[in-house]
Amino acid sequence: MTSSNVYETIENTPEIVVGLDDSPAGHAALRWAAEQSQLTGLPLRIVHAWQMTALATAAVTPEVGDYREAAAADARARATRLVLNTLGGHAAKIRWTLNIVQGAPAPLLVTHSAGARLLVIGTREHTGLRRALVGSVSHYCLSHAAPPLVAVPAAGDETPSRRTLVNTSAHSGHKNDRSEQT
Repeated sequence: MTSSNVYETIENTPEIVVGLDDSPAGHAALRWAAEQSQLTGLPLRIVHAWQMTALATAAVTPEVGDYREAAAADARARATRLVLNTLGGHAAKIRWTLNIVQGAPAPLLVTHSAGARLLVIGTREHTGLRRALVGSVSHYCLSHAAPPLVAVPAAGDETPSRRTLVNTSAHSGHKNDRSEQT
């Protein structure tokens, strides 16, 4: 299957897509998306993006391709454990697939959610230097994702300043329509 066929398949599949990382907000987003999957009957596509560190990237030469394969296998094993530990017995009650992709999470989530009914991501507060250096996956997805987007804060982090952001562009037809729900 060519890469364009992979994206055509992704774009034409009604599903809920959730971004997975090992943070409290990532766990909350996965649980929320799994509940929505169970309520709607839509399959759940869990997307885990991983990146090699700058040091590892510099150390990898064309002759040492096994390192990249080992890192990808490790990312898959860690992500699978994370899904099973977070969902517990609920993992068997929903249809889910796990996609492990190498690269920056925000653009990959936008790409993998192109034809989805909903994109769900965890959100946490990034301010100052951290936001400038790392960026905000939720902000990028809110600005670029085609389907409605739900940004779920970590459990217990639902103060008035922490709202679930909903991208309603799929419902309104306007790319820049955004609303906030508390």
